Formats: sequence, structure tokens, C-alpha cells
Amino acid sequence: MRNLKQLAILGIITLSIFGCSPSPAPASCNTVGTDFQNLNTATLASNPLFDDYTTMDLVTHEYTFEVGTNKTICSIGYQGNANLFAANIPYTIEIFNNTTSTMVYTGSHVFDSAMIDYQSIAPTNLIAGESYTIRRIASNYLSNIGNTIGRICRFNNGSVPFPVNSGALTIYSSNFYGTGGPVPNFGIPHIDIVFQ
Repeated sequence: MRNLKQLAILGIITLSIFGCSPSPAPASCNTVGTDFQNLNTATLASNPLFDDYTTMDLVTHEYTFEVGTNKTICSIGYQGNANLFAANIPYTIEIFNNTTSTMVYTGSHVFDSAMIDYQSIAPTNLIAGESYTIRRIASNYLSNIGNTIGRICRFNNGSVPFPVNSGALTIYSSNFYGTGGPVPNFGIPHIDIVFQ
């Protein structure tokens, strides 16, 4: 009986050592040097009249894009309005697949106003070659339309450089609307999408 107990204990130890392999680490969600950041930097550098500016007092800021290879979004980066942040009022972030006419992500997020704030989202798969639109919607702007402004890469001379791309990301157009507008292709809203 004693040998049977020792054998059972030895079996359990052996299984715990060799029978279990560690779970793979989740894919990283690196917010440094994203395709969007590189695209934004290159676009600003392409024309001295383009600038990084906080403007456009409209409810919805959006851009339409594609990815060159299948990608998974793990985080969204945005710099919120100071008044909305102080009041803990969220923005709605939507990612809509224009090719299939389906919403692939929607969520409410409060973004810090002092810096680009990255919020993790449920892994959202994008298919190469399909058209998507990402929207930042400020539905509750505390009855002050000035609270809807946001950071954009602004095209100041009427020249629209679309399409612009970096890495897997290509942006084809942008739009601003809600309580006014639309104002198409005025600039690129600074809504950073982070791929795994």
C-alpha cells in the first residue's frame, strides 16, 4: 500500500512537471511607434503647411482606412477634452466595416486630456483589403460645442494628400460632422489604432 501511495505521488509530480506546458504569452499591444503614429508624423512632414492642431468643433471625427494584411486591434489611443475628462464623460469609439456593412467594435471610453491615453479594447480583427471607418463621437459635450474639438493633422492649404500609409495602415479619407458639417478631408483625426 505504501508503494502504491509513493507511486501515485510520483505520478502526480511527473504529470505536473511534464504534462502541463505554460500558456503562451498574449500578443503584445505596443503603443510606441504604431503604424498610425508613423503615418501621422510622415504626413505632417510631407508639407510645411500641414500642422498638428486641436480644432474642429463637430461631434463626430472619423477616418476611413484599410489594412494591407490581416490585423487585430488591441488598443485605441486618443487625447480627450479637458472638460469632458474632468466630468468623466466618455466618447463613443466605433469601428465600422464598410465592405460588409457591419459594426466590428463599439465602446465608451473616457480619455485623459493631458496626453494620448490608450484604452484596451476586446481584440478586434480586421481583414486585409476591406474598408473600415473609425469614429470618435462626443455625444454629450455638456451643451458647449467647444468641448467637441480634438487633435488632428490639419491640411491648411487645401491640398489633400490621401491616400496616406505607413506599415499595414492606409487612410483614404476623413470626415467631421454632427451639429454642422460635413467637412470632408480637412485633416486626419488623431485616433491611434494599435495592432497586436
